[in-house]
Amino acid sequence: FYKRPRYPNITMAATDLENQTQAQSGKSPNNAEASPSKKTDESPADQKARALAALSTGKRHLLVQDIPAAVESLGEACKLMSGAFGEKAPECAEAYFHYGKARLEMARLESGDNDSVDETDTIKDGESEKSDDQEEEGETREASADKEAAKSVIDSAEGENKEVEDEDDPSNFQLAWEMLDLAKIVLTEQLEGEKNNEVKTTIEKDLCETFLTLGEVSLENKNYVQAVEDLSLCLDWLKASWPSDSRSIAETHYLLGVALGFHMKYEEAIASLKAAIAVLDSRIKNLNSESPDEIEEITEIVSLKIPKIKEELDRLRNERRRSSQTSQHDN
Repeated sequence: FYKRPRYPNITMAATDLENQTQAQSGKSPNNAEASPSKKTDESPADQKARALAALSTGKRHLLVQDIPAAVESLGEACKLMSGAFGEKAPECAEAYFHYGKARLEMARLESGDNDSVDETDTIKDGESEKSDDQEEEGETREASADKEAAKSVIDSAEGENKEVEDEDDPSNFQLAWEMLDLAKIVLTEQLEGEKNNEVKTTIEKDLCETFLTLGEVSLENKNYVQAVEDLSLCLDWLKASWPSDSRSIAETHYLLGVALGFHMKYEEAIASLKAAIAVLDSRIKNLNSESPDEIEEITEIVSLKIPKIKEELDRLRNERRRSSQTSQHDN
């Protein structure tokens, strides 16, 4: 799979990210304005404030699918966070996670696979929780055009720079995995030393989401053994601490089923997909059909989520049948 990264190079990785993003937008990576983190006269408090601002900005860009901007802001956040707190500090985990997620989305833009396995619900405290920034829904819809424009910029930059590109440079998938793996390590160490149960629960949720996203990266790279391992860990955590009708459990069952199917473990894959449907059926029964928000959620589950899982079930059953017929023919 991927080589184990050398984590002390966080600043270098973020700088490479910044230079790539600026090159894609036509800016010179040597431009003085392009490297605000190189200021030397600011206090630690100022650096922390800028780090948090960059993280907040990057998360917003990620939310509205302005991926190149998210990558740039979150790369800056990683540099600032690691400089302010130390590269293995718990404060850095959130920046590392979102940076890795942004790199995953950038990789999907480059490959043109924008509708791949990234169908998961974010693991948060409320399963049907609405964002405090609901007004950003309009921005999200508008951002679809920006997404296409961003891909055009990426394609253009790739065409111009392809001849001089270093084949040893890590791909976006590689960098996504490295940063997510680092976030996993930081969170795991934090969890092992934490005594407060409430804080431990929060760390476990963050760690679970990190394993889930690592599983997505592995799926995209066709490393199904690693995907199954990461998604299974995530599922075990969810089952131990979340309500049995959690949509996060259903989505993880679904992704695990997809990974198992590609790994040709058809019986386990089908069982996982059936478990996903069972969780969603249970959730529908537990929702309040008189609440507008929950009516909307029921409609989404019935019209989109369950049909998608059933479609994957049909595909796996056909694959299992063909595999069985081939095996019998060979014998």
